[in-house]
Amino acid sequence: MRRLILAPVLVAVAALALAGCAQDFAQGPEGRVTDKSKDGEKFYLVVDPKKEGKEKKFRVSKYDYHDCYRGSKYPKCIDD
Repeated sequence: MRRLILAPVLVAVAALALAGCAQDFAQGPEGRVTDKSKDGEKFYLVVDPKKEGKEKKFRVSKYDYHDCYRGSKYPKCIDD
């Protein structure tokens, strides 16, 4: 009887633990990726919105960092 109760509890705890690991950063402006930088475990993209020369640097997940190359269009590069 204990096993039947314990199994769903363990599954729920594991699901909550994994959900807490997800990184949720605010999405940056639309534009072209002009630069990328890393600071230890923190990843950043630099985007020039509408080629105005007003670059904006913002933090992204490591997966978004690796998916977006210099010259690619953000946020399309993270959706592909």
